Amino acid sequence: MHVLEAANVTKTFMDGEVRVAALRGVSLAVEQGEMLAIVGRSGSGKSTLLSLLGAVETPTTGHILLGGKDFAALNDDQRTLLRRRRIGFVFQAFNLIPTLTALENVALPLELDGVAESVARQRAAAMLELVELSERHAHFPSMMSGGEQQRVAVARALVIEPALVLADEPTGNLDSIGSQQVVRLLRDLVDRQGQTVVLVTHDMQVADVADRIVRMADGRVVSVDAPAEGPQPTASAAR
Repeated sequence: MHVLEAANVTKTFMDGEVRVAALRGVSLAVEQGEMLAIVGRSGSGKSTLLSLLGAVETPTTGHILLGGKDFAALNDDQRTLLRRRRIGFVFQAFNLIPTLTALENVALPLELDGVAESVARQRAAAMLELVELSERHAHFPSMMSGGEQQRVAVARALVIEPALVLADEPTGNLDSIGSQQVVRLLRDLVDRQGQTVVLVTHDMQVADVADRIVRMADGRVVSVDAPAEGPQPTASAAR
């Protein structure tokens, strides 16, 4: 079943008086419980595509559907609610609030959506256990490694029980050990939890863990392939 679909999507920007075509007719579909990697050189359009898939921006033409719901039919407030309740985001820079503990950071999306604090923190604790950071509840971001911070960010993305997790260069700020931990965690979420994950990366070692790889160039999809050796599932989440 298609969780996410993009149909002939274009996106243009104005750079001064020059019109720039960032996307030129992109179409793709993401299946339930699939990990899809989007790769390409800088300027290929991959980050622009991810922002459209996450309803952060709207396409100039074409359609994007999440669970059959067309983003183009939603107003700004409706898209905000959709992002808050249906899409989990993981960013390269972690985007944790430094004055909040790990537990508080993970609970925050629920509390902002009106969930009672006690319920939000109970669900946040369960997510920290899922990413194997139960012992870090009371730790602030500055007290954790980069890999641990990114795993907190993954827990925050998951706490809303999203239909889709979007990850933008999730290993870009990590050393090799932290990168491996986060990649194994994302793969395990797909294999064991049936989570749907779309990630943008410049690292082909990360992309090779996905079920399919979308290669982009000049605002277009140039190929959609399985990894050379097939996806590399893991037996357990990162430790």
